[in-house]
Amino acid sequence: MIHCIRAAQAITMQPGKHPVADFAMIHDGRRILETGTWSLLKHTFSGKVTDLGEVTLVPGLINAHTHLELSHMAGRTVQQQGFLKWVQSLLNAPPGFDPEAVRAALESMKAGGTCFCGDIATYNCVAVAAIMEESNMGFTAWCEAIGTRIPAQGARFFPQKTYTMGQTAGAGHALYSTGAELLQAVQKADQAAGLPFSIHLAENQEEEDIVARGTGEFAQMLAKAGMLADCGSTGRSPVEHAHALGLLDDGTLAVHCVRVSDTDIATLAASGTHVCLCPRSNDFIGEGRAPWEKIMHSGINTCLGTDSIASNHDLDLWNELEFFLRNLRSSLTP
Repeated sequence: MIHCIRAAQAITMQPGKHPVADFAMIHDGRRILETGTWSLLKHTFSGKVTDLGEVTLVPGLINAHTHLELSHMAGRTVQQQGFLKWVQSLLNAPPGFDPEAVRAALESMKAGGTCFCGDIATYNCVAVAAIMEESNMGFTAWCEAIGTRIPAQGARFFPQKTYTMGQTAGAGHALYSTGAELLQAVQKADQAAGLPFSIHLAENQEEEDIVARGTGEFAQMLAKAGMLADCGSTGRSPVEHAHALGLLDDGTLAVHCVRVSDTDIATLAASGTHVCLCPRSNDFIGEGRAPWEKIMHSGINTCLGTDSIASNHDLDLWNELEFFLRNLRSSLTP
């Protein structure tokens, strides 16, 4: 059914365009068919009209990094005590997967205007993808690889399923927890399927210590659990190491990038790597803040994610953006 929505104004996100007053949008329930001012469109439109009144319409929001399989973890992790303490509190929480918590998280996100998620799941990728599909949430559901060995059945790191609302792809957890050959194999599988690759990168001091020197309490904890990838003592930064492994290109989304130097930023920009910032998650854990301004001004394609409810207060992108703008040290246009 063809339908028209009216609003006082709309922000189209077209460069150089001011908000459009007296806005009208004609759609068929899935696709936008025509936009413009109501004063012009009303002469040719005869279907149902919904007038939203004094509101501003914006395009749907994209939450580029979530962990919806952790939606039951609200209030179960420590804050502001650093990455190691946070990981320990996460591991000490009762295990499990709660589909209803995922559904509730998705409904909350949709109510706040989010229309697409880039979600990471370590154990429940298929289940989370199915819930996003039934919730009419657009998605890329990344199945996260952790460990050092490529599965015996070969590099099939994501289910070969067809969805209406999204797609599944392969991701690497991090340089310190996913072996180099496994990371390369996952990325190669994504490339062959025309899919994006994602990895947590340069998130914390612990990662920096492991990659450069193979040292630290976190390294010892991972080694004891048999989960420490052989990337120690390279003398490189995480970005330098990822670049040396060939993991950085225009099909890669690097998440966090808190501890990056000017040289690292130049490397990310030159490779075409996309960066997802998770400002409130980094603050929640106590990892500080990425050099947002330098990353954006370098020309890197930059986006925002909330990370999980285990490392944030909510999954509301407006709250993420408000925190970001309040703490930004430069101006930013719409």
